[in-house]
Amino acid sequence: MIKRVGFYQEFGDHGGPSASAPSLRDAVRAAGEWDEDRIVAYLESSREIYSAMGAERDVITGDAWIPGAGSLATDGTWLWPVELAHYVRRHHIALPAEFVAHIRGNDYVSPVLSHEQALEIFNEHFGRDASE
Repeated sequence: MIKRVGFYQEFGDHGGPSASAPSLRDAVRAAGEWDEDRIVAYLESSREIYSAMGAERDVITGDAWIPGAGSLATDGTWLWPVELAHYVRRHHIALPAEFVAHIRGNDYVSPVLSHEQALEIFNEHFGRDASE
């Protein structure tokens, strides 16, 4: 079962429920992890399994556009919204310790996923067959 990270109320549903999701504003920190740049690079280099066209404004400041917001990425174990990288970089969003340990355990290199693995994760998240 895929683990989900970075799904906040402010992002909308991304194909899943958001009513019980935490607020992004509560995760903002003054400074990031010592290896924040490497964590962001990991988030950005992982496999995108759902692509949304367009951009959305930064919900914290409203002063920046985030291309591809609404898209989803995965490393095969975790699934997150593509815009999570922006919020970690810009607002030092606190990530769960388990997820950060996972990234560090992979030496900041996201595993390569096959097409079949990506489809399986897509289907699990959206609850339908991606081939439809």
